[in-house]
This record gives sequence, structure tokens and C-alpha cells, in this order.
Amino acid sequence: MGQAYSYQCDHCGYEENFNQGHGFLVHSQPLRDYLKQPLQIFHYKTHRLLQKLAQENRPLFLKAGFQIYKCPHCKTLHDKIEVTVYDDDEVVHKTEFRCNQCKSRLKLTNIHRLKKAICPKCHRRTFHRNHTYLALWD
Repeated sequence: MGQAYSYQCDHCGYEENFNQGHGFLVHSQPLRDYLKQPLQIFHYKTHRLLQKLAQENRPLFLKAGFQIYKCPHCKTLHDKIEVTVYDDDEVVHKTEFRCNQCKSRLKLTNIHRLKKAICPKCHRRTFHRNHTYLALWD
């Protein structure tokens, strides 16, 4: 289950949707089940790492979902698929992301508290959530 949020710039009119949660093909499952699927859902580097981890013959579990990150330097929002691999309760791998512009490590943001961000198009602090739009999915 997940939600999609819409953000719009007051200055240039740029709009972008951001997803948060599980759904579509992105969900939690045993790692081996994910690797049996015909589609490669995650970034190719993440996919290769998952293949390598699966070769260790441990029963690993994959937790995946859409998350919204914010660059601490540029203040721009990013929609990413977070992947965490567990061996029982121990985290074996967790994806980390960097900003495309400044290469700073992205920080997970609480989209519900975020009022405004920097517009990725005009770079002004006029990018805000459009409260009239909210999409939910299973």
C-alpha cells in the first residue's frame, strides 16, 4: 500500500509526483523470490549486489519500498526505491542515495511535515505540496 504526493512550483508551474510506500512490483519478499522474477526492478548495481548476497546461501529477506528523500544541501526532493536486506533481524545491506546535482548523501524526509522545497526546474523555494491531489494504491 502506498501514496503518491503531488508538488507544484508557484513560480514556474513545474509539477512532479512522489511515491511513498509499497506496491506495484516493489514489495517485501524473500531475496530468492525476487531474483526468480523475470523483471529487474531495482538499479543495476543494487541488482548485482543482491545476486552476490544470494550466492552466500543464507535465507535473506528483502524489504523494498518507495521513499522520499531530500538533499540537505540543494533542498530538492527525490523519489527513490529503498532496498534493505535482512538476515533474520540483522541488516546486511541498505541502499544509500546521493544527489544528482551536488553528490551529497540524501536524507529520508517526512513528507507529511514538509511545507516547501526547492523547485528542481527554477531552483526557487516555491515548490510546495498540492493538497488537492492524493493517490492511494494497494
